Amino acid sequence: MKVTATFRVLVTGLFLVTVSTIGIAASQVHKPGHCVMRGHCGAKIKYGKQLNCPFNEEAVEPDNELRGKLIDICGTKFRNSPICCDSDQLDDLYFSTKQAETLISSCPACWKNFLDFFCTFTCSPDQSTFVNVTSTALSVTEPSEEVVTSVDFFVGENQGTGFYDSCKDIKFASTNGYAMDLIGGGAKNYQEFFVYLGQERPIGSPFQIDFPLTDPTNSMIPFDDPAKRCNDTDINYRCSCVDCQTVCPVLDPTPEEKPKCHVGTLECLSFLLLFLYITLISAIIAVYFKKYRDYKVDQAGSETIQLYNVEDESLTSTRRYWLNALLEDYFYQQGYICAKNPWSTIFVCVLIVSIASSGWSRFSVETDPVQLWVAPNSDSALQKQFFDQNFGPFYRTQQIFITNANSNQSVINYENLKILFIIENEIRNLKSSPNQYTLQDICFHPNGDACIVQSVAGYWDSDISELKPETWKEEFESCAAQPIFCLPDFQQPLKPEMVLGGYEKDDYTGAKAMVLTFVLNNYVEKEKSSRAVEWEAELRNYFERLIKGQNRKVDASQLKISFSTESSLEIELNKSTNTDIFTIIISYLIMFFYASIALGNFASFPRTLIDSKFTLGISGILIVLGSVSASVGIFSFLGIKVTLIIAEVIPFLVLAVGVDNIFILNHEFERLTLKSMGEETVEERIAKTLGRMGPSILLSALSETIAFGLGGFVTMPAVKSFALYAALAVWIDFLLQVTAFVACLTLDVKRQKDDRVDCFPCTKIEEAPERNYRESFLQRWTRKYYAPVLLNKKVKTIVVLVFIGLFIVSSGLIPQIELGLDQRIALPRDSYLIDYFNALDDYFHVGPPVYFVTTGVNVTTQKGQQSLCGRFSTCSQLSLSNVLEQERKRSQISYIAEPTASWIDDFLHWLNPTLDQCCRFKKGTNSSELCTPEDDEDDCQVCLEDRHPQWNITMNGLPQGEEFISYLNLWLDAAPDETCPLAGKAAYGDAIVIDKKNSNVTASHFRTFHTPLKSQQDLISGYQSAHRISNMIQKSTGITVFPYSVYYIFFEQYQYIVKLTAEILILAFFSILLVTTALLGSLWTGFIVMLHVLMIVVNVLGVMALWNVSLNAISLVNLVICVGIGVEFCVHIARAFVIGGFNVERNERAHRAIVDVGSSVFSGITLTKFSGIMVLAFTRSKIFEVYYFRMYVTMVIFGALHGLVLLPVVLSLIGGKGLGSGEDFDYECCENEELLAGNRRAFNNRMLDDGSSVDSDDEP
Repeated sequence: MKVTATFRVLVTGLFLVTVSTIGIAASQVHKPGHCVMRGHCGAKIKYGKQLNCPFNEEAVEPDNELRGKLIDICGTKFRNSPICCDSDQLDDLYFSTKQAETLISSCPACWKNFLDFFCTFTCSPDQSTFVNVTSTALSVTEPSEEVVTSVDFFVGENQGTGFYDSCKDIKFASTNGYAMDLIGGGAKNYQEFFVYLGQERPIGSPFQIDFPLTDPTNSMIPFDDPAKRCNDTDINYRCSCVDCQTVCPVLDPTPEEKPKCHVGTLECLSFLLLFLYITLISAIIAVYFKKYRDYKVDQAGSETIQLYNVEDESLTSTRRYWLNALLEDYFYQQGYICAKNPWSTIFVCVLIVSIASSGWSRFSVETDPVQLWVAPNSDSALQKQFFDQNFGPFYRTQQIFITNANSNQSVINYENLKILFIIENEIRNLKSSPNQYTLQDICFHPNGDACIVQSVAGYWDSDISELKPETWKEEFESCAAQPIFCLPDFQQPLKPEMVLGGYEKDDYTGAKAMVLTFVLNNYVEKEKSSRAVEWEAELRNYFERLIKGQNRKVDASQLKISFSTESSLEIELNKSTNTDIFTIIISYLIMFFYASIALGNFASFPRTLIDSKFTLGISGILIVLGSVSASVGIFSFLGIKVTLIIAEVIPFLVLAVGVDNIFILNHEFERLTLKSMGEETVEERIAKTLGRMGPSILLSALSETIAFGLGGFVTMPAVKSFALYAALAVWIDFLLQVTAFVACLTLDVKRQKDDRVDCFPCTKIEEAPERNYRESFLQRWTRKYYAPVLLNKKVKTIVVLVFIGLFIVSSGLIPQIELGLDQRIALPRDSYLIDYFNALDDYFHVGPPVYFVTTGVNVTTQKGQQSLCGRFSTCSQLSLSNVLEQERKRSQISYIAEPTASWIDDFLHWLNPTLDQCCRFKKGTNSSELCTPEDDEDDCQVCLEDRHPQWNITMNGLPQGEEFISYLNLWLDAAPDETCPLAGKAAYGDAIVIDKKNSNVTASHFRTFHTPLKSQQDLISGYQSAHRISNMIQKSTGITVFPYSVYYIFFEQYQYIVKLTAEILILAFFSILLVTTALLGSLWTGFIVMLHVLMIVVNVLGVMALWNVSLNAISLVNLVICVGIGVEFCVHIARAFVIGGFNVERNERAHRAIVDVGSSVFSGITLTKFSGIMVLAFTRSKIFEVYYFRMYVTMVIFGALHGLVLLPVVLSLIGGKGLGSGEDFDYECCENEELLAGNRRAFNNRMLDDGSSVDSDDEP
């Protein structure tokens, strides 16, 4: 087992100077001026250190040489007194304190207390008053000599607390840890500190040193001199903020720390919404009772209104909105031309779509997450690019969790450790195919050739022969408690939280998981990274075999192994998409099949074979697919890549828009056929159908195209490309519907007229039964039952109140929508990464590293150094290091968990000449070549040794300019070891970019760690906090600084996604208002349509909060789709209401709108969408269930409710004025459009009024 001897000396050597082991004895004399031990009398083992002799006599007066040495080491405190130590003890004391000085000298008060504590213990003339020898034994190396084996050291609370408090916050920056972790075992108070120092263990103190709190004999006087405080008024002992909390500035409270607004127990928003709703209900009740009093009791009933009175001249009014008239005339002409030349129309459309689709030759799919979700010019993208170019991309991480099959049991035992050794060794020797790369070829090794492998096996230097069944547990506990003593081959401590998981406090043997992490080099160039990708593929294969029990050397049947490689996530995400392709195809096929079947009429056989419209439905579907193909082809030709969102969503969107219009055109033609009674030609009826419905289809298509097109202005690539593709696809679909579909409808009608079989038009059924022209069940039910009930006065009141309540509740839920996209949701349900992410949450309690990158700071000047440093008394109060240290102390807000690795502090302390084993250069080399431990002391010179003023904590006299850069280069080339852990090569080799030409540092980073970030909200908050901190530093120091962590680039979107969502939706709503107002000729009706689309979106947002659907790029795209579908549900009914006649009452026009297009909207969108959406509930991927099934079913439900329930009610109450259509487009809808006689000759039999009625709006 490998142990770093020097750090062992650091903890115990100061006692080894004076104490040893074995035997039983006790000091007899305890009074001032007397010693209890002095000098060396041998060792307890053959090659052990020299231990002290019992010496219960008067203190000895030293000679001048010894006195001078004592003053040099311990100060003037012993200038005139006798002492209890000799020269050999002082040599050991000097060596031991020098090792400690590298860790704690940054805080002068701690360093002073440290020296005083051990100098007093070793040399004080009053040693016998606070030290009692409790046992002695004969020396092994000097058999005739007696050595001390145990002592009691009495320390007063004042001294103990002061000593501990002055040292407890000192940071050991290169490991992002604390000096107390190294010298005190992470003690939380001075008793734990002293107990740890005195505990007998193989790695630590070889004897027991007790620190009694009381003296039963009352003969001892505890050592209780006042200790220096870290905030001492003497600047020579005053510590910096980084190492002393009491000298730190107080940071302003963050917004998260300020209390939220409440009214009683309710949040202010909830209270406001509740107040508004109660006020609204009260107002409606008041209006109702006022009207009730104004009318007589006998007028309270419903007044029957004759619907669609043929004699009412208002219905045939010629007042027309000029733009509507122009569009109706245009579409009439276009419809007539297409119907007259159907095959030519279809040929031209196919030719144009084919030409547009030729762009598929340049088709490519964008799968790179960075290219999908990060704008090229975003701050995070530019910062990542800067970081990668200057410091190199973040390492590639391969991580494994090993737990027991029974997760409640500890995984730490001898057999499992052996398995860990074998697994690690096999991975080290793993060879990739075909290029035979090994871990050594691709691993990250900053300090020599040793790969960074973080594993419990590192406590035994990854050598299984060092793991002994008799001693493993004791060694494991010692190493986990003090990892600095058990350095692996890459010479960095293995903190227990990095290699263990699921343990409580310091119960490391109770850990439920062992964590194995391999760190590989990463490169900007993909060609260089390909070696690591190849090796990672072999690593995944290795674990697949291991988990399946196919490894002969390792029996992992009783273990659960979870793992991930750097490339695993992208591979599994692509696999998720591939596994759901079948589900998506099934969903689309069901929608296609439904649409094709629902268009037809089914009566008696064999008439059904003729009246079926399956071919027409297929043609409509092909038009949808053609529009998507043309859109993809055009943008592929322009070099805009397709994304998986486009492939999965746009067909759904265009189908939602296109199928609705297909139903509307077909149903309108059927109604027009009833009205014309066979007296008009097919071409004329087709022309009138398009003339009447073309403006409505244009209105919806134009609104959606503009709404989607506005999304093209956003910077997020995935959303931008979706918006562009969707806008063009919707517009092309519209153009094809008013041309190609009209031609197909013409051909289908002529086929029916000739009694030819659907799908087999060459087959004609002779003597086929006459077609029964009748309303469908849905149309008849809508006209006779649904519309009259809905437009009843009391029903309307209930509808309005319910929908306003839904809107208010949904508005109150919007703030509860979470941001982010949990990676587990995007994975297949059976992905091995789900177990890995679960283990990561359960067992890994270390957050991701975060780097604060500085640029443009002239660190060769003292001002620049003071803006960064934190461990000198003259550092700026709000310097980078000081601010980060203060933020670390409020980690629940800052999400900063570890002390900052400050290169400027470690470098300048490395120059401290009192650390004479650190910065030493060879004489005669002009300070350009460092000495090694093997070089002769006489050939080396300590840096800054003869400098005036001397190196000091105030920074006066420290190097600047070219001298600074010269020493900095030496420091970055120096590898840390036990004699000088401050050397910079391992910890900071890639942290500093030096401009040698201009002798300056162009960029550097300061590393720390986030707290464990378990949820998406934690990740987002960590990102926000880091940027808040960097802005604070920039404001206080004037330096340019930005935070960087490997995950930030994907989470920048959540800083603006709420604002982006609001902007896109507001622009979409505004465009809907403009387009509907322009095409309907009514600003008020346009506003009503926009308001309903807004309410649909708000309701969907409310359900997102309840159904755990987070806001991210995917749900943002779906919200944009929601706008489009909301327009489809509302705009046709709104237009039918507007053109319902001039001076016609609102109720009557609302009734007519429901009857004319309501059934088409219901069957065209609602049922079509539901038939396909329900399939998504059975998808294997959680992401499709959450972001497609849940959101789509919500938007269809609320779209249908608003379009078919609330909108007619609102239009009947407060709708705008009506306008007439041209004579060719106004027709009477017979009140009883029941069965028209069985043959075409019976069309002259008109329908009689069946007495349907609705309540007048004039009644209370």
